[in-house]
Amino acid sequence: MDNAIYIVFSATPTGMGRLIRKATRNRYNHVSLSLSRDIRRMYTFARLHRAIPLYGGFVAESILRYQSFAGAARVKICRVEVPEPQFTWLRNYLERLWNEREEYIYNTPAALASLVHLRPTISKAYTCVTFVQGILTRYRLAGVLGTDSPTVRSLERRLAPFVVYEGPAPVCAGDWGEDPYPMETTTRYAVYTTARHFGRLARRVLIGVT
Repeated sequence: MDNAIYIVFSATPTGMGRLIRKATRNRYNHVSLSLSRDIRRMYTFARLHRAIPLYGGFVAESILRYQSFAGAARVKICRVEVPEPQFTWLRNYLERLWNEREEYIYNTPAALASLVHLRPTISKAYTCVTFVQGILTRYRLAGVLGTDSPTVRSLERRLAPFVVYEGPAPVCAGDWGEDPYPMETTTRYAVYTTARHFGRLARRVLIGVT
C-alpha cells in the first residue's frame, strides 16, 4: 500500500485562474490533495461548477478538470510519505468532510483578500491553500507549520524537496465521478447559488452560524 499523499499544484484553465496568476505573478494558482498516485480524485476547496466561479465548497475534483475545456493544465505534483496511522486518520477525516460537505463552503473573501496579503477566517470556510496547509499542519507532515497567511507560493517552497513531477496534467482514463464541475447550469441557478453562498458567508461573519 502506498502510504503517501500527493499535493497537486495547478495552473487552472479558467479566466479566474489566469487572473490570480497574473495578480500573484506565480505559475500556479490552485492546490489539491490526493490519496492516490494517479491523482484521479483530488480533495480541495474550489468552485463547484465550471460556469459559476464564485460559488464553491469542498469538492472531490476529477483529473478531467485539468484535461478539459482549455487544454491540459500545467501541474506540479509532490509526494509526501505518511505513517500508516496518520494515513488512516487522514482518510477518515476526508471521508467525514465529504459526508458533511454541505456545511463547508469556499472562503471567497479570504481568496480575494489574499491578493493584498490578508486572509480573514470564517467558520467552516476554506480556500484551497488553507485547506491543504491545514491538513499538513494537523498531521505534522513535510515539516509544514501553521501560518496566519499561507499562500500557494509559500506552500510550493516548503514542498520543493517532495516534487516528483512537473508538466502537463497526466492523461489517464477516468470519468467525472462525483465532481459536479461540468454540469450545465442556468442563469437563474447561478444567481441563486452565488447569492446563497455569499449570504451564508455573511451570516457566519456576523453571528457565527452555518
